[in-house]
Amino acid sequence: MKRIKNQEKIKKTIYSVSALALCGVTLFSIWFSNKDNNITPQESDTTITTTEQTTEDIEVNTPVENVRDDRTDPITTTEETPISVFYSFPLGNKVAREYSKGEIVKNKTTDDWRTHNGVDINGAEGDQVNAICDGTVTELEHSEIWGTIITINHGNGFTAKYYGLQKDGVAQPGEEIKANSKIGVLGEIPIESADGIHLHFELYKDGVTVSPSDYLGKRVDI
Repeated sequence: MKRIKNQEKIKKTIYSVSALALCGVTLFSIWFSNKDNNITPQESDTTITTTEQTTEDIEVNTPVENVRDDRTDPITTTEETPISVFYSFPLGNKVAREYSKGEIVKNKTTDDWRTHNGVDINGAEGDQVNAICDGTVTELEHSEIWGTIITINHGNGFTAKYYGLQKDGVAQPGEEIKANSKIGVLGEIPIESADGIHLHFELYKDGVTVSPSDYLGKRVDI
């Protein structure tokens, strides 16, 4: 009987301890839950900003190479200065017979009609014949009908032929001639003998005959 009472007493003790333990666990759970609810997340003090940049806001300075900058260079223009040349008469200063400008005229010696491609300047046999301006002798001919002929390149596209000189004492091909310097002396021209002693003078511009009277005794801008 006494043993039974002791067993009951032990059971009651165990029940009491278990109840107290259960209450303790419950109270701990409630406290822990309330503690978690009181924790607030820390606000971040970092502000994230975004910058939107358009191509219109970007100024790009790209150097350009191999382009001449002439802002500081003086602007210059080149103008050709006309060349002024004086053409002297090769003999005397009076033309006896004019250039026919391509028209046919009567030749008194041959009694036929032909063009007269130069001018005739009267003189006496042995008169000195001079260059009309500076030049270079390019050709020397001896003709039975025209006498001795000297061709001179006077530059600037002008070439002159001097007809009716004597064979002796004439300028030679390659010789440099100065204006008004002697190139020979007057002889005769068999094909124009009816016109007396004279110099037949022809002038060419770029290979085409021109009227010598437009140049002789004048200063011309070339």
